[in-house]
Amino acid sequence: VSLPGATLVEIRDQQSFLELLRLGEAHRHAANTKLNTESSRSHALLMVHVKRTVKGREPAHSSDNGNSSSMARSLRPPLVRKGKLVVVDLAGSERIDKSGSDGHTREEAKSINLSLSALGKCINALAENSAHVPVRDSKLTRLLRDSFGGTARTSLVITVGPSPRHRGETASTIMFGQRAMKVENMLKLKEEFDYKSLARRLDIQLDKLIMEHERKQKAFEVEIERIKAEAQNQISEAERNYADAVEKERLKYQKDYMESIKKLEEKWMMNQQNQGNER
Repeated sequence: VSLPGATLVEIRDQQSFLELLRLGEAHRHAANTKLNTESSRSHALLMVHVKRTVKGREPAHSSDNGNSSSMARSLRPPLVRKGKLVVVDLAGSERIDKSGSDGHTREEAKSINLSLSALGKCINALAENSAHVPVRDSKLTRLLRDSFGGTARTSLVITVGPSPRHRGETASTIMFGQRAMKVENMLKLKEEFDYKSLARRLDIQLDKLIMEHERKQKAFEVEIERIKAEAQNQISEAERNYADAVEKERLKYQKDYMESIKKLEEKWMMNQQNQGNER
């Protein structure tokens, strides 16, 4: 429904709501007629949209069995419960010959009466279980379509005057209330899954997992480099130990060889001396 001049405002506390309500009331137009010194020249409609996010329900056959259950809970989208409070102050129906409206005030009265007539037609159709309900006949009925015959809880307050002069309007108002009482609404809690919130949460979890993976990958690479360096050091040390052992063995062999040669030379010298003495 297109409503030029209508404003949608986000509020977060009661004080802001009351200030906004007073601002709307201050902009409401009234005029002086023969019947009312402050006759409302329009309907007033306050529409409050409430959204509440709750945790998703547990599956009917779920069982907590470690990681699989935790993963299932994390992938369960939160539930969004949406509600709408509509408070309407309808301008009263006006007989122009009684109110004495003229000019612009007369045109306002015609518009008010036309919208109230459209609302009355919708109530009549619903009370008679008609297949067609003419909700598109006015902006007022299109705005209130959820409040009658829909899924809302609706309360209707009608006001009448005590003067016998207005008995016709009083009777019509009472009959309108009686017809409205026949309309049945089917109350229903409106819930839907907040997949956008789930997607944002999964994106955050994915970023965390990627960062954790990169951290572990870097730590793994550092550990691999440490193990390689340690293994290289061990190989180098083993090579040095092997070279030292070979050198020691060579020196020992050389020493033993030289000692053997020396002993043989000494033995040969002794034999030569003994032979000389015998001659």
